[in-house]
Amino acid sequence: MSKTKTIAGIVLAGGNSRRFGEDKALYKETPSAPTWVELTVSKMFPLVGHLFIVTNERLFPAIDRLFDAEQVTVLADQPPFTDKGPLGGIYTVMSSAKFDHYLISPTDTPNITTEIFAELINARNAYAATNTASHYLTACIPYCEPEIKAMLTKENLRIRGLLQSIHAKKQVFPEENLFQNRNYQ
Repeated sequence: MSKTKTIAGIVLAGGNSRRFGEDKALYKETPSAPTWVELTVSKMFPLVGHLFIVTNERLFPAIDRLFDAEQVTVLADQPPFTDKGPLGGIYTVMSSAKFDHYLISPTDTPNITTEIFAELINARNAYAATNTASHYLTACIPYCEPEIKAMLTKENLRIRGLLQSIHAKKQVFPEENLFQNRNYQ
């Protein structure tokens, strides 16, 4: 698997983790394990030209300390779209760095694999799905900052709406457990 300069990675790490009880991005399965944000970065990094982690102001300092600025850029949500969920985070990255495509993943799917990311990159404008669910936040999408800005301006915060507007296709994977979103410890 080789990197491409036309694809950037976006790790979504700005959630409040209310149900989980602690910040999922900084969670470690064991004391010596990497944080979930580091785990997601390690699986995505071999495939992309640059990697962005987008988070909130509260988590920014802790996440920023984890990464080398040359390899990974940590960004906090930017006004006027702070606290607007994943779309606000994706907008923050796209408005600061233009790439042909963006590989997107949340931090709370620790079973995700580099191979899944590679398959989404090969499919291009696609999001992950299994036989039982669509995983809209695991996707590879083209630059679409104007579309996202228009949605955010109208308070339309649904990632599914964005994927429909850019005609993203469903990329089906056989194993549901690889996409398990961990909301509880």
